[in-house]
Amino acid sequence: MIRRWLPRPGVSWLRRRYLFAIYLVLGSLSIVVATTVFTFRVSRSVERQSFLTTRLLAANASRLIKAESLEGLQPLLDIINENEVPFILTDNAGRPFLWNEAVIGVPLPDYQILLTENMANPSNPIILEILSLAAAYDQDQDPFAVMDPSGQRVGTVHYGRSALSQRLRIMPYLELMVMALFFLVILWALQNKKEAQQKALFAGMAKETAHQLGTPLTSIMGWVALLEDRLGKHDDVVSELNRDVDRLSMVSARFSQIGSHPKLEDTDLNDVADDTIEYFQRRLPHLGGRVQLRREGTVTNPVVFNRDLLGWVLENLIKNGIDALIDGKGTITVRLEDEAAGGIRLYVSDTGRGIPPREGNKIFEPGFTTKKRGWGMGLALVMRIVTEYHGGRIRVESTSPHGTTFLVTLPAPREPRATTPVPTRPS
Repeated sequence: MIRRWLPRPGVSWLRRRYLFAIYLVLGSLSIVVATTVFTFRVSRSVERQSFLTTRLLAANASRLIKAESLEGLQPLLDIINENEVPFILTDNAGRPFLWNEAVIGVPLPDYQILLTENMANPSNPIILEILSLAAAYDQDQDPFAVMDPSGQRVGTVHYGRSALSQRLRIMPYLELMVMALFFLVILWALQNKKEAQQKALFAGMAKETAHQLGTPLTSIMGWVALLEDRLGKHDDVVSELNRDVDRLSMVSARFSQIGSHPKLEDTDLNDVADDTIEYFQRRLPHLGGRVQLRREGTVTNPVVFNRDLLGWVLENLIKNGIDALIDGKGTITVRLEDEAAGGIRLYVSDTGRGIPPREGNKIFEPGFTTKKRGWGMGLALVMRIVTEYHGGRIRVESTSPHGTTFLVTLPAPREPRATTPVPTRPS
């Protein structure tokens, strides 16, 4: 017989989602790298242009140094100012006498003030600022010597990076910031889409399951009523059937609450733990006495919860513990503790094989399962019930080849509520 492999529901969707995320990351990185490389190349080209322009300025600077009046050279100065390359001309004594004030932002004083300044001990604040800028330019760019036609040095051109070059230098970082913001927005949108799909999946499956349970459950209740008439209400078979009917009714009620806003009315978590353990203990003999179920601790801190849904959480965790036992033999321990700051802790421990490290981050994802059969929705539903409906948290507290412990924490109610006795469901 040829065995056909059929993918589990949800696995192909998860695979497509991961592939899309990988494509998104690689595409974004490619765009960032390409844009950054292009911007750096343009920046180097602009710096080269600034170098050539300043070199051209140095070739004509001897005319500026020897000129008694700058009026005839004003057109050249206008072109230099429009270039946006900051430059400072100094003579052989280091005296600054010309710079493009429109770019540097320092006003150019009267020429006579510059000539009369004592360069051995300058006191003019403008000259001090210009000398400081020239020194800073020289650390970043090598200055140009200004030569006269006879080859004699008559001054120096100190220049910095152009305004365009400086803007281009910060562009890659701005692009990285924009890309990072864009990437975060995409991730946020994908996460919201994923959560919306999960909610729709949970709600749709739950409502359909509750609907499908309704018709046979009604029929079973009718047959049980007939058996009560024939065998009596106290017959063992009738009693067990009534318990199972009650259980099925509760399961249907649980599914019907998924996708809606369940009421948090119960306050006695000890009672829920006792009922759940009692339910499993009646069925443990079917496992040949190989599974031991223990109950430890009590809680007194006030918490509010939905009895049906939280009982479902505890049942799922116990079933997972039983499935994890090696050769179907071991111990499951349910422990309740009060939180010092309010709220409670619920531990469910098993002595099973543990969770492999590579699967630790996937166990709460819909569709993930290590079992040959199953939808992989149990722990995903547990996560949804605990976090979304009760405002709590669930995590793997510890795991090893000798067992695993799940920790569920429920917060204290936001407003104090009076503790009222909760009627016990008939067993």
